[in-house]
Amino acid sequence: MAALIEGGLAWSTAQGWLNPNLAAPLANAAVVVLVVYGLWQNRELKSIWLAALGLTLNTIAIISNGGHMPVSADALRAAGLEDFLRFMQKSSDAVHSFIGPHTKFWFLCDVIPLPWFKKVISPGDSFLFLSVLTFFPEATQRVMRKRVRSKKMETK
Repeated sequence: MAALIEGGLAWSTAQGWLNPNLAAPLANAAVVVLVVYGLWQNRELKSIWLAALGLTLNTIAIISNGGHMPVSADALRAAGLEDFLRFMQKSSDAVHSFIGPHTKFWFLCDVIPLPWFKKVISPGDSFLFLSVLTFFPEATQRVMRKRVRSKKMETK
């Protein structure tokens, strides 16, 4: 849901329907609210703390840079995203801006190229990805334990 909202607002700015200065805070607020809600609902799982760390790192980068996640032009090139780089140079995006001399916490921004995925991610995204990888096995184990306990209660 958060990705759809963010993507829809980014697309709306690319179409010229929304001003990026309005769309960026809306997109970021929607993502943060929905992700925090999901984290809270699953707070007993250890993997959620990795997601909370990733969200915190990304939020620091976004808030300290005016509501946009700065992205490295070099990382875009290294990831094979020259088309997106040209798009960003010609128009604005509701979510991203370029890393420049005034970028705060540049090391928390989108600086990690993943050419095999044609993507550029931040350190916070790395923690979010790790949390997703560990969440599903942990959640599955939790469900299985509940089923086993439930069956034991039924047999008593």
